Amino acid sequence: MSEAADPAEVEHDKDEGRWRFKPRGLHITWSSNTSYWKMPEKGTDGPAELMAVCWLEIDGSTSEPLSKGKGYALSFKISMTKQDSVWKEGPVFMLAKVGKKGIAKWEKINLGDMRIGNIIEIPYGKLRFEVPKKAEDTRLYFGLYELWTGKWKEGLQIHEAVVEEMPD
Repeated sequence: MSEAADPAEVEHDKDEGRWRFKPRGLHITWSSNTSYWKMPEKGTDGPAELMAVCWLEIDGSTSEPLSKGKGYALSFKISMTKQDSVWKEGPVFMLAKVGKKGIAKWEKINLGDMRIGNIIEIPYGKLRFEVPKKAEDTRLYFGLYELWTGKWKEGLQIHEAVVEEMPD
């Protein structure tokens, strides 16, 4: 069904408080089936390319806890290889949740007007969240989803996901 996220494909800069998730560092549902996804070679910076799925589910999590009381931002860098009308019919949803039992912060994103070939960062302005000072579990769980239209979609490329500490 899916390959497990490869921790070697996640770069963590502790001094900057920044994580960079290459496509193989994310859990992409159906990624092990080449009819659904074309994955980049291990250790490269190439994108994961969506061939065709009706269930878009991309998840990630930080391997180490985030700092309590600090603000962070999540973004994905994506592009399109072709126009697909399905992206106009249903938005994708991005969510970030601190701790498995935390409250999810989410953003609804319309991909229907993207130009082919342009690499963009979504959401515009990044999805910002704060780690509660009293949180027990401060790992970040995040994802990008489109599960609700039930329609086959294609053409999306995932270049990376980035989690970064924001200045006070």
